[in-house]
Amino acid sequence: MAPASWHGLRAGDQIGNLEYVVDERVLEQYRQVVGRDGCYPNLLAEDCRAMLAKHAPRASLTTVWQRFAFLRPPILGRRIQVGGWVREVRDEGAGSWIRAAAFAVDDIGTEILRSEAAFEVERVRSEERTVVEQSVPKAPVRSLADGRPGDGSHLGHLLLPGRDALHGHRELGNVMLGVGMSEDGNGLTAIAAGWLESLLGADFGDDFRWGGELSIVHHRPLQPGSGLDCDGVVTAHDTDAAGVQTRRVVITVSDSAGNRVTTAEAVIKSPSPRLR
Repeated sequence: MAPASWHGLRAGDQIGNLEYVVDERVLEQYRQVVGRDGCYPNLLAEDCRAMLAKHAPRASLTTVWQRFAFLRPPILGRRIQVGGWVREVRDEGAGSWIRAAAFAVDDIGTEILRSEAAFEVERVRSEERTVVEQSVPKAPVRSLADGRPGDGSHLGHLLLPGRDALHGHRELGNVMLGVGMSEDGNGLTAIAAGWLESLLGADFGDDFRWGGELSIVHHRPLQPGSGLDCDGVVTAHDTDAAGVQTRRVVITVSDSAGNRVTTAEAVIKSPSPRLR
């Protein structure tokens, strides 16, 4: 049987390169969207999606899963260079599923961000669910950076931009890439990922920004203008022989109706080995 392909792309194929600059204006606009602690505006460039879109500009790509390794916040004014590869392609009846990976460095080789994303292609995902899934119960507000397994916190609330405001937010991607943020079941998963980056950066500081990992599953399309609540709970806390602490945090994002829309897991080492 021939290997699965998507517009001629197969697992292992390179999908191209990107170049863009993160400057003070882009950082400020990003923080206005996701919060003042956001440090990775290139999340809105959607590296994996942008490179796949070059091969099939009219394809409908719905983000279902993302993973990020935050290596070092972009240095303002330096050009970021990104390379990408196809990791997996699956044909599934009415649609396809493709997973891509990207690696971003700046123009002197500083490692910035590793990312992966999986997309459903040409498939309409239902926005209706019969069961309302509740978020993690809100615990007294405290820093998860000091938490033990079982400790939880309400991390924040975000009002997603309405449909009439989405064009302005897509321009953040346009500023960097020369192409706007593409439609993604309303184009909001990139904003949600940036918001989680900002919340975790606020709680864990540079230990997350330099070396933190974040995996995200999107259960259903986000709705423009919807309010989102984010809750986190520490699920593991280990300390190695060198005194480095590793915490795993499970994050639940629910919409204003109480539906779980996103689940994520973050891994943070304190102090981060990348800061030594």
